[in-house]
Amino acid sequence: MIFNCLIKPTLALVFSLVFWLMTNSQPAYAGYQMLSTINKDLIALETPHLSGLIPVKNNQQELEVKPNGYDRLDGLIQKDLFFGCNVPGEEEVCEEDFEEDFAEFVDSTITPNFPDGLTIFDAQRRIFEAEGKFPDGRKTIIEEPSKVKVVTLFIEDTPTNEMALDEIVRAYLQQFNQGSIWQVTNKDELKIGFELPVIIDSDPTPELIAADLFFGRNIPGGGQVSEKQFAEFVDSTITPRFPDGLTIFDADGQFRQSPTDPIIEEPSKVVTIVFEDTQDNENALDEIIEFYIEEFNQQSVLWAVNEDIAVRFVPNRDPIDNDPTPELIAADLFFGRNIPGGGQVSEKQFAEFVDSTITPRFPDRLTIFDADGQFRNGADTIIKEPSKVVTIVFKDTQDNENALDEIMESYIQQFNQESVLLVVDEDLEVAFKASRIKYSEQQRKKT
Repeated sequence: MIFNCLIKPTLALVFSLVFWLMTNSQPAYAGYQMLSTINKDLIALETPHLSGLIPVKNNQQELEVKPNGYDRLDGLIQKDLFFGCNVPGEEEVCEEDFEEDFAEFVDSTITPNFPDGLTIFDAQRRIFEAEGKFPDGRKTIIEEPSKVKVVTLFIEDTPTNEMALDEIVRAYLQQFNQGSIWQVTNKDELKIGFELPVIIDSDPTPELIAADLFFGRNIPGGGQVSEKQFAEFVDSTITPRFPDGLTIFDADGQFRQSPTDPIIEEPSKVVTIVFEDTQDNENALDEIIEFYIEEFNQQSVLWAVNEDIAVRFVPNRDPIDNDPTPELIAADLFFGRNIPGGGQVSEKQFAEFVDSTITPRFPDRLTIFDADGQFRNGADTIIKEPSKVVTIVFKDTQDNENALDEIMESYIQQFNQESVLLVVDEDLEVAFKASRIKYSEQQRKKT
């Protein structure tokens, strides 16, 4: 779970693609935009990509962490679990105490299995059914958005960890009376670590890749990195190195530093950047991490680099390899909400756009989350704007590729945008963890 490029004042995304776009005869937009790994996605949800900090381990064996806090976590994969709270057969899709109940579930069930680190994001989802279809056969919304929690883990790809994940899923389905949980796995071309330098496979011809940086906000000895302090850090340290686009997500992370240490919970910031895989950009990531550690007395910053993505900013650029046998892939769409000339795309307007344009084309697996984006416009000015990131999991067919083009074109025209950033990851494993067991209201309620 989760990119950036050149794109008008429209998204919360991160890339340094100006020269890349120029060399590829792309139109010169006012700015760039970034994407996030999320990566992060399935049924019908809304969530931000990752959050969390510090080491994640094997379910049974600790990963060795160097004394200085830096460590390269080779062989880890990313798991995103989507926990919904809709109540089958009832009008009320979420109980008022879901936040408290889920926090207790994390403490009692997820943390004991994966105590060394995880990230939690808030999300929303809509429920769809085949009844009451659109004239063209597409599905309709049958319930209002409900809450979703997305938990991101970086873990070893072992049978022991898979068994632990299955136990978590079974426990959640029973405790919260759910029918299923989506699980997305990213393991190809994914590098994760706390160690510096960040390791990137620089190609002779630079290609676009994505990086997620996880910044914990607790300060050893007391206090937290404030919103103002983090914003100043972005302006002074990250933006000068990646001025053309980046995306920032809020998240809640937890970690422990050794098997005998207590679990530490902290608010986090996740910054996603899409950029060319050059040595200069690799050095820039190292400098950002080093400065944050020094300025806020941190032990480490978690980084995750995905080197197997496709990026585009305008429709009809053919970023998807359509397989003879369709396979599930994931796409992140970054929608900036500033409107040229003044104003913003409102929450209501965006919700209507999702219902009228995105949902009819991808009714089963979409996630929406809020983000803060920034980009550099044609006047070389950094522009900040609220953004929406929509993650969709779908089969890599030509029809679905055409549907993505239609969505991008519609948003650009309707809200006078210059571009919409699209990031595609074609090497994911998607599992639908379901249970046939139904639980009564009495079993679901607290005693």
